[in-house]
Amino acid sequence: MTQPAAPQLFPEHPAPDSAARRRFRALARSAPWLSTSLRLELDVPPAFAQHSLSGTLGMILRGREAIAISDESDTLRYQRELFTADRGRDYVAATESSWKLPASLTYPVYTNDHLIARRPDIDGYQDLLPLDFLASMLDPFELAGTEPASLDLAFEHPTYIHELAPTRSEHGRAQLSAVLTAGHSYQPSSDSFTLVPAGTAALLVLDLDTGICVERRLLDGSEPPLRIAVLAKNEYYIDSLFTVATPTMTDVRAHIPWTVRAQR
Repeated sequence: MTQPAAPQLFPEHPAPDSAARRRFRALARSAPWLSTSLRLELDVPPAFAQHSLSGTLGMILRGREAIAISDESDTLRYQRELFTADRGRDYVAATESSWKLPASLTYPVYTNDHLIARRPDIDGYQDLLPLDFLASMLDPFELAGTEPASLDLAFEHPTYIHELAPTRSEHGRAQLSAVLTAGHSYQPSSDSFTLVPAGTAALLVLDLDTGICVERRLLDGSEPPLRIAVLAKNEYYIDSLFTVATPTMTDVRAHIPWTVRAQR
């Protein structure tokens, strides 16, 4: 493959060697094993808005089972959890998540720097997330595939890495930035969103500590950029942050009806 026609974003960095490319791909596979919870800040352009969620939003995510999103005024805008979902016979028979395990209960193949070289098929987000792009950004394994490419083929990787450079976020977090194009074996993990559309070069930035994609920008400008800021990870969040509060007291201001039993 040839380099993109656009000017290089990181001209001061040499073309990535095979070791650097392997590390980027391993990081792209690793997000589910690098954190148990995340506190994030999202910048959602109007073009990607859903469920009235747009602009700057705060999000807390506990594994793949609970999420809460608030706006800039700290007003709750979206809340959903799966830990109280039905686990009866119909669920087991009809849902693939009944036999897929969460990342914490699986045993992937690690690299020497504790990233994922080969990952098993794990439980997904199901219908937890309200925005189409979130699943791909939070687990960008589609950039690398679930396992290394075959050595028998000339180019079997899902994406081609044209440029690669270590960078820093506005909050000082270490990142790995890459310019990629899609290969012939590229398969988006979501039917409604693609990190690297065919025929387009894209800048993808991965957070080194969590493995999630914190920036996605198409270099042809056909879509607005997506950005996520990582504020914290592995914090403890209680169940009530993700569930609707149930009133436990009677509102004495409201009329309480009394049912009078008919006399015999």
